Amino acid sequence: MDIICITGDTGSIASALIEHLLKKKKYKIYGCSRSKTKIINKNYNHKIIDTTNQNKIKRWFDEVFKIEKKIDILLCLSGTTSGGNLVYNFTTDEFNANIISTIKSTFVCNKEVLKYLIKSKGGSIINISSIAEKKNLIGSSIYSSAKSAISKFTKILAKENINFNINANVILPMYIENKETKKRSNIWKKKIISMQDTKRFGEINSFVNLVCFLSDKKNRLITGQEISIGTVI
Repeated sequence: MDIICITGDTGSIASALIEHLLKKKKYKIYGCSRSKTKIINKNYNHKIIDTTNQNKIKRWFDEVFKIEKKIDILLCLSGTTSGGNLVYNFTTDEFNANIISTIKSTFVCNKEVLKYLIKSKGGSIINISSIAEKKNLIGSSIYSSAKSAISKFTKILAKENINFNINANVILPMYIENKETKKRSNIWKKKIISMQDTKRFGEINSFVNLVCFLSDKKNRLITGQEISIGTVI
């Protein structure tokens, strides 16, 4: 089985993704986030960790590697979606929540997993950005800046590690309706869908299939790419 570490694993999309990956019965999943999980499965282990805490993340990867003797995949879903506002209305706390949480957690998790992927003689890193970074939406300046930084970071990371048989890619998912987003107003939903070239809700299967494709050992030469779902970029 492939050993996949997923950070930020308790969000609505992450939980749906994990449930679908477990059905494939080819992955053993280790996840972490700041909150508890509701998923119970013999091939899924969850730990409560602040993903911006480098020492705790380092120990977590070390524990996984000691148990499994390898790590194959990192799927980094950590970060925040809070703080939609015009620039002059943004607070410092909202800025920190977006920039520090999103960029630092991605940096810490990517940095600390690398030595274990090298020891495993290769692996895949998949970071999550957003199509919002391509659309220059009013009110998304800080959020989109953080996501844009992840894309650039991942491309350079891919170049630095291609000779270690490690690929690194970015997924820009389309709008996937879930328990949390169902609570949002219809006006908000229409605005989000208007960003996409495909004017409908996304399906979690598209996301799952892309994760599986990018993390497959046969596709290690596909690296440094930004791949969107439902939108041309």
